[in-house]
Amino acid sequence: MEPPISLGERDLRDRKLDVLRSVRPLTDEAVMRRTRRARYLPGLIADRNVPAYVDEEGVDPARGTETFAEVELELDSWRWTGTTFRLRTGKALGADRMEVVVRFRDVPHLPFGHSGEARPNILRFGLEPESLPLDLTGIGSRTHTFAPLELTARMDPPELPAYGRLLLDVLNGDPALSTRGDEAEEAWRVFAPVLSGWSRGLTPLEEYPAGSDGPASDHDGEQAGS
Repeated sequence: MEPPISLGERDLRDRKLDVLRSVRPLTDEAVMRRTRRARYLPGLIADRNVPAYVDEEGVDPARGTETFAEVELELDSWRWTGTTFRLRTGKALGADRMEVVVRFRDVPHLPFGHSGEARPNILRFGLEPESLPLDLTGIGSRTHTFAPLELTARMDPPELPAYGRLLLDVLNGDPALSTRGDEAEEAWRVFAPVLSGWSRGLTPLEEYPAGSDGPASDHDGEQAGS
């Protein structure tokens, strides 16, 4: 979102609403190209054998319920046009992770004499636990080859978990971080075409082993978080 004039509840939530309003609507063709859904097969998580989702107690396989979802969105705005926002979540994955990953654009030119692949720089905002790793590509002074570098800052653990802080704000009469009615309506506008397309079978239901990183992806260096 754009910087709010203040951190007051109206200014902050108005800017969040602007972002949702700028999300490009998803057509049926976009749902087929820009969304994925899957559910997990039997697998091993840590030392625990996990059955397939369809074999879990109370699950009706005929409903085709997914346990993994991925959606690519684009914003029609001055700042973010041409940037893809990929939202991904899943169950029964190899690791529990909540993070925001910023993948910078590839370098347009490599200096003469350098060999190897220059991977894009990646900035990660870890949400639980809170951390700030920056993955960079450096150049060896003698070999002139590319080498990965990582800079990491770890934050002190908060006194309350995220939802605890949110509920405390509500009890204190501060709704700034709560979802306003018009914000919820815009969020449903964004995702209603996805749910409609999935119910009509526009996106096939893929599969992935429990304990894996989710269904195979063409996005190098990116993994799902549960």
